[in-house]
Formats: sequence, structure tokens, C-alpha cells
Amino acid sequence: MKGTVGELGEFGLIRELTSRLTTTPAVRVGPGDDAAVVAAPDRRVVASTDILLEGRHFRRDWSTAYDVGRKAAAQNLADIAAMGAVPTALLLGLVVPAELPVTWPTEMMDGLRDECQVAGASVVGGDVVRGDTIMVSITALGDLRNQEPVTRAGAQPGDLVAVTGWLGWSAAGYAVLSRGFRSPRAFVEAHRRPEPPYHAGPAAAALGATAM
Repeated sequence: MKGTVGELGEFGLIRELTSRLTTTPAVRVGPGDDAAVVAAPDRRVVASTDILLEGRHFRRDWSTAYDVGRKAAAQNLADIAAMGAVPTALLLGLVVPAELPVTWPTEMMDGLRDECQVAGASVVGGDVVRGDTIMVSITALGDLRNQEPVTRAGAQPGDLVAVTGWLGWSAAGYAVLSRGFRSPRAFVEAHRRPEPPYHAGPAAAALGATAM
């Protein structure tokens, strides 16, 4: 799609973004109404919010819009899984400059959608406003499925410590990029587009993890 955010307008951009979304059966009312309705069989909702600000958390010369969408979703959905819950839904707050090409927010939304599909969740709503700098605010929701939440406070001396993935790779990727390099590629990709093991949190909770 050609043109800028300012030329398309707020409602045109919202239509373009929501047209790219898919939903899971947990979504009873999706984008387009006053609020979304998401099933919560456990009757307890786990929620997490995080913000990505251009220039601080990402740079357009480092990451594609699709990368930013995947990362924004991943880091929030991973927080849900880290409580032992199953991710169900994601809400987006997006600030974009008027002169930004429309392709940037649409490709970012594609990244959000695809990462949600990996985790079994859906983008269910949000808001868009024009501003001077790109900001992506994400709120993720999850369901405990009859498990107790696993917090950071439950660890005890003598507990076995287990790790998934590779420690420090994203930080190493940031260090590489900030120095103007693009390799080692594995570090750079870990920073641009993390791949959390969403299944690990609920699985660990079911096995009796005391802290995550």
C-alpha cells in the first residue's frame, strides 16, 4: 500500500490494520466494538504491559517493521507464559508519525499477528494515534487453566535452576548492532526477533515449578 499514515487517516489505518487479523475461538468479540471480549475459563486473567519506543528499544535501520511486531508481541506473551499461564489475547496501542509510510504499521501488524499465532493468541483490539515518534504499547492477556500462578518470589535454597534458550544472546545482539555490525547473525536475530518457548512456562507450572 502506498501513501503515508497522515494521508490515510486514523480510521483508514485502523481498517487496514484490523483487516489483517485472525482470531482464535477464545475471542468472543474482536476488534471493531467498544471493547473486546475474551473467554477466561479459569476466571482469573493474567495481564502484562510493555512499551517499545523507537530509538530506545528498536531502530528502523536495525529492524524491519515486521521484526518490531514479532518482538513486541513476543516479549509480552512470554511474560504471560512465565507466570505459568497460556497466552490468549493481545491489545495494541500504537503511536506513529503522520509522515510514516503506511507499509510500516501494516507490516508491524503482520508481525504481531504471526507471533500471536505461534503462541495461540490473537490481537483483539487497541488504539492508534499520531505522534512525533513511533511507540508500540502492548498489553497481553492469558489464562491459568486451573494452575496456580508461578511468581518470582517462590524460589527456595536447594531448588533446581533450569533455563530455556540461550542466556545473553539478545543483549549480545544489541551490543553488536550498536557498534555498527550485523554479525554474529544468531545474536542479531535473537535481538531483532526473539523466539520464546511459550509452552515451557505452563509445562513448568504443571510440574511444580516454585518460581519463574
